[in-house]
Amino acid sequence: MTDSYDGERLLEVACSECGLDPMCQVLDYAEPGSGVPPGILLRRQPVTKGEQLFHVEQPFTAVYAVKSGSFKATVPDLNCNERVVGFYLPGDLIGAEGMANRFYTHSVRALETSRVCVLEIARLQESGRSIEAVQQALIEMLGQEVALNHRLTASLIRQNADQRLAAFILSLSLRASIRGLGGKQINLSMSRSDMASYLGLARETISRGLTRFQKTGLIKLRKQSLTLHDEEGLRQVATCG
Repeated sequence: MTDSYDGERLLEVACSECGLDPMCQVLDYAEPGSGVPPGILLRRQPVTKGEQLFHVEQPFTAVYAVKSGSFKATVPDLNCNERVVGFYLPGDLIGAEGMANRFYTHSVRALETSRVCVLEIARLQESGRSIEAVQQALIEMLGQEVALNHRLTASLIRQNADQRLAAFILSLSLRASIRGLGGKQINLSMSRSDMASYLGLARETISRGLTRFQKTGLIKLRKQSLTLHDEEGLRQVATCG
């Protein structure tokens, strides 16, 4: 599915493939007649490129789900520079970690024009749903997120630069595939500098690696679009270097 917004065509995840769906089902998607008070579940809220959802150590209030577009998560390093610690793509949950400490552990900013669904956790008791139903939905929602993050973390434990970059590309493909968005064509909305910060590499290393992968027929790059041409070959690079 695509979503037209500000003249752009954005890939939009189906509700059934979204990390927030277990709770949305309990709330009947806050449709008219659901009995859910306004503001508890806000659907498909627009976010402009560069807009911040929340900042590090801000008090926790809500969990977000990416409907379309993408975001980056950052924390300040020891020199107070911004370090990228993650990316959020369609279907991903944002801010769920805040439920443990009651504050957000990183800052999140939109990489492009995006849409999010917003779940106000503190107001769930007003939803009219049973505590048992809400608790079960939260457990399922967070359990799915932990399982996905475990798969992604395991895939990115690599040694040299080419291995890390190849594993990163494959992880983006995996995430798109899990969300029902295919996995052959990837939108690289993040900058080379953001990728470098996340992977612990130099920006020039990222650029050279992508160029090398393209020359050897593993991928095809066109502006922000990356197409996987030889997934098995890329997997061999990620595994063996």
